[in-house]
Amino acid sequence: MVKNDNISYRNSEYPQFRPPNGYTKNISSLVSVLKPLQLDLLAVEEINNDDYWKKLCEQLDLNNFITGKCDEWFLSNGIASRYPILSYSNHVYKASGEARAFLQCQLAGDHSFVQNRSFAVTHLDHVNEDNRLAQINYFQPNIDILMGDMNALTEDDYTESYYRRIVAGKREESQWEKPRFDLTDLITRQWGYQDAFRLANSELKDESVATCAYGTRIDYIYLRPRENDPWKLTKCSIVDSGEATDHNIVFAEFTREQS
Repeated sequence: MVKNDNISYRNSEYPQFRPPNGYTKNISSLVSVLKPLQLDLLAVEEINNDDYWKKLCEQLDLNNFITGKCDEWFLSNGIASRYPILSYSNHVYKASGEARAFLQCQLAGDHSFVQNRSFAVTHLDHVNEDNRLAQINYFQPNIDILMGDMNALTEDDYTESYYRRIVAGKREESQWEKPRFDLTDLITRQWGYQDAFRLANSELKDESVATCAYGTRIDYIYLRPRENDPWKLTKCSIVDSGEATDHNIVFAEFTREQS
């Protein structure tokens, strides 16, 4: 089995919210949540390329790891893998809003899931959907598994009442942008990616799908379908991170079909 995970390491998005333990280096808390998942690959946002990142990867037995920085002021994205990293590249876009980055890689080794399969993580703008669209269009992902904090909403995630009270209501109260679904529609409907969580959990809605403190799902694992792929998504869940991070964990598991 190969398991892919997408977490947010710490939060700098909304100054109104702080993680329960502040901006501390919470390695032990993260390990306690992530270790039982027995990950083969981990994708993170908002990290520093430092000894804490190295320590986290090593304690999870993910001894191959890379980072991709946005600019000198903004934190990095990272990927850690149980398998060697064959190649990687980091792409940065800054036009409007903050600089954002797109870190992609291919893995080596004899495991059939990772062979000829590409992985990427990104963290898109937290303020404006037009900025997010500009960023993802610049990156033009041609990736098999795309992960990250998209800061974007999916319309099917919410009932009408929850949408009015929580999604639109909180945004109006806080004077944020009105809810839009352009980015997730672009990725799934125009580019043909599959939303792993929605694929595995077609009926879940509202608070059951929340990945952030504001009661919405903004963290995703997207899959690009392959013809005759023996590896199938068997599970995708949102794992409560407790006090380890300010976002919940998106966890996906793939299993090879028996021939």
